[in-house]
Amino acid sequence: MTVINFRTKEERLRFSEQQSRAWVEHSPACTKVIDLDFNLQYMSSSGVNALHIDDITVYYGKPYPLEFYPKSFRDEMTNSLIKARDSGEVVRQEASVKDIDGNEVWFHSTIVPIREDGEQIDYFMVVSIDTTEQRQANAKLQQVNDELELRVKKRTRELEDANKQLLINSEIDFLTNIPNRRVYTRRVKENIATAKRNEQPLSLLMVDIDHFKYLNDKYGHDYGDVTLQKLAESIQKSLPRKTDLVARFGGEEFVILLPATDATTALKIAESIRVNARSLGILHDVSDTASTMTVSIGISSLQDKHLNETDLFKQADKALYVAKESGRNCCQVFSS
Repeated sequence: MTVINFRTKEERLRFSEQQSRAWVEHSPACTKVIDLDFNLQYMSSSGVNALHIDDITVYYGKPYPLEFYPKSFRDEMTNSLIKARDSGEVVRQEASVKDIDGNEVWFHSTIVPIREDGEQIDYFMVVSIDTTEQRQANAKLQQVNDELELRVKKRTRELEDANKQLLINSEIDFLTNIPNRRVYTRRVKENIATAKRNEQPLSLLMVDIDHFKYLNDKYGHDYGDVTLQKLAESIQKSLPRKTDLVARFGGEEFVILLPATDATTALKIAESIRVNARSLGILHDVSDTASTMTVSIGISSLQDKHLNETDLFKQADKALYVAKESGRNCCQVFSS
């Protein structure tokens, strides 16, 4: 490292001034000197280049901010200069200006009151750093983040929709398009809890197609599938309320939950289902009860302390057995 020996203090001072000016001129920060009347006295080459000004000296002695800056910047910078003058403190701001060609340039500026000797402010030094590229990069990053967030939200919605559809698919019988046994298992628990809380009865119907095995054997499984589909649709239309549930329990059996329904009303609904099923007119000449498809229905109805899932199902199943033994094509209420 070369050591410079100065013969006088003046030489040291001149060297220091030269170094300072060289640093200011070649610094990426734009340095400006503003007098107490807010006139521009000096601007370093960084600012001159950023603003595309050919000859900065023509602006020396003129009001700062310069006339081609946007009014919003001029107002903000003027307010900052006044604040620095009145408070004697350093003031910072970040705002955009327009270069000589009208392009937007962003600067982060620090306004420093300079005192050469004593407490009196002699001038202001404004050091500005060009933050245009940084802001553009941040804007681009924000755009990318926004686009990514939109994609994530879209993907999340798609996954939610897919999960909902999977849930629907897992709870809908693919053949008859009505709820399956899984839904019945959940709903019967919910209905029992509601019935006990409201001190109301809950009824269960078990519906079975008479001689369905023989129908399948004679006419084929396609015919059997159509029979199940038509019966499921007929049962749904026969239920008086939206709160009533029909579900395919398995094979040719259907279960029907009737909340807040006693045995007398449940029997009336069951009879409506039986009559509507026969009126479908589905040929069924293997039956010994009719020339068209018929159904047998078992009915159970429980309330209060007697109401539980096991007994509700067992009693409906026993009633269905009695209906079958009684000649089919009939409804039977469980009786102990």
